[in-house]
Amino acid sequence: MNIEKIVSELPHESLKTLKDRMANANRVLARDPEHADASRLHSAVQAELTKRKLASRKKVGSLWWEPHDPDLPEFFAYETAEAVVPVAAIFKSDTHTATRKEVYAVRIGNHELTERFAEVAMARQAGSDAWCR
Repeated sequence: MNIEKIVSELPHESLKTLKDRMANANRVLARDPEHADASRLHSAVQAELTKRKLASRKKVGSLWWEPHDPDLPEFFAYETAEAVVPVAAIFKSDTHTATRKEVYAVRIGNHELTERFAEVAMARQAGSDAWCR
């Protein structure tokens, strides 16, 4: 299939399909870093994912947070809806259990908050509050 046709259809594909395409491109690039079609596909999928993340950011306090994707180890917050440099991050520090519920940690720049959170919404609010201080 023509790479330009695939790239032109990326905006209409599901998130799962985009992730699969990215994994396939990464596999090809691992074997041949100069592979033109894989490189083009990788760049196009990355751009589409970034565009979708920008469109789905949610303002909590003073920061704009990316949506929580359980498949990714961390997600970020930005000063503005269009910013590309993250100022904060939430990451899962452990797995949920019956006795361990506070598993989300917040990092503002290089400083990690000591408190852990059971819910992403609580972590977002704490991160935005810490950013304002």
